[in-house]
Amino acid sequence: MVIAISVGDKQDVGSVVGRWRLLRRIPGARTRPASPAVAAGGAALDRRPLVVSGRLDPLEPELISGLLGRWHGSSFLARTKPRTRFLLIGLAAAALVVILALIDKGLTNPKGVRPAIGLIINPARSPARISLALLQDPVGLIAIVVPLLTPILFAVQVTAIQQFNPANERNITYRAGSLKYEKINQQVKTTNERFRRIGGGPGSFLVLLPSAAFSGLVSYLINRWGLFPSWNKTKLTNTAWQNRVYAGWWANPHSHLVLAIALGSLGCYFFYVVIKQVYMGVCFAIYLVQVVDYDFGLCANLSANTDGFWGMLPARRFMQATYSSALGHTIMVVGILVVWLPFNAFTVYVLALLLAINILVVIYPSVVGYAAAYREKTCFVDHILGGHAAPTAEDTALIERVWEMRTLPFRIGSGLTAITIYLLFPLLLAAASRLLGP
Repeated sequence: MVIAISVGDKQDVGSVVGRWRLLRRIPGARTRPASPAVAAGGAALDRRPLVVSGRLDPLEPELISGLLGRWHGSSFLARTKPRTRFLLIGLAAAALVVILALIDKGLTNPKGVRPAIGLIINPARSPARISLALLQDPVGLIAIVVPLLTPILFAVQVTAIQQFNPANERNITYRAGSLKYEKINQQVKTTNERFRRIGGGPGSFLVLLPSAAFSGLVSYLINRWGLFPSWNKTKLTNTAWQNRVYAGWWANPHSHLVLAIALGSLGCYFFYVVIKQVYMGVCFAIYLVQVVDYDFGLCANLSANTDGFWGMLPARRFMQATYSSALGHTIMVVGILVVWLPFNAFTVYVLALLLAINILVVIYPSVVGYAAAYREKTCFVDHILGGHAAPTAEDTALIERVWEMRTLPFRIGSGLTAITIYLLFPLLLAAASRLLGP
């Protein structure tokens, strides 16, 4: 879908004669001497400030959580930026898990006991004991890193959403006076109320309940089905294999209770953050759809490259954080469902839910943003070319620059690669599990 639109851009430039009219400079438009190309497509970087009307109210996604910026105080954590705050929390939590695993003898493999990964690669006939230490459990390591990394990416998303309205209003200064400010600000108010609703005490408690339930469900399924049931390469029965792997697991509550509690707490923390993150993404997507009707949305600054990405650096950071977060969640969830647990009907249902969430909070907002940014190109060209005759050679080159620059602040190929991973990675890993299993 995105590729078809991109090709259509160039076809429109070559075939629609009415768009190739005389270019007149915008009064006060800035030009600069040639300078080295920048990442946004070879245009000179112009860092001079633009005039901002500032009539749009800002979005306030930090209302979702105190740690995201709503929390104020005199303590060290309260004074730090949300991203730094979550980074420090993540480093402290990771260090604590490693120390607990070292004390509880779950960090490395016991002497004389074969590790589960080693038995998958080089099977033994009937091992009496099997170990799955933390450093030899790739899914376990991912299940620790992703929950601690997710809030950091969440904080990046929050900062980018905070900058969305002022950045895009600044990018369209030439037509900012015609925006329907009252209607857009009403949508801003409604969206901020949605953020506040889930960030208060009752809303946070309602999020905490399913978070604890989901974490408990994963622990229950592992206790019921064992570990690595689809990866038995020994002569043991599947039941004996998965039970022995589970018995030697570093987070087994029967032999490593403290580590089991730590992993369960990380799971609850992960689901708590993700539920709020998805909720914020849905609210932001709804906002984008609604303000498009008022000729607002993701808009590039087509008259000056102020940040290397034509005024869309906040949008780029938001998309990078969203794609990275979704990819990390996909890898972790699929690893738990396909490597730790058996591939069955439950796996299919959860993968379908994961795919639906990725479409809702990753792919759909990207499509909406692309449509808004493309329409801004049309508005800009109509504004500066309206009512004029055939263009000069210099005018033609400038028009081509507008239509050939990236509509989104990253390469379309990179976006399509990320989308392909979201859609195909779960299926490929599930197929590998079935092929490599007994």
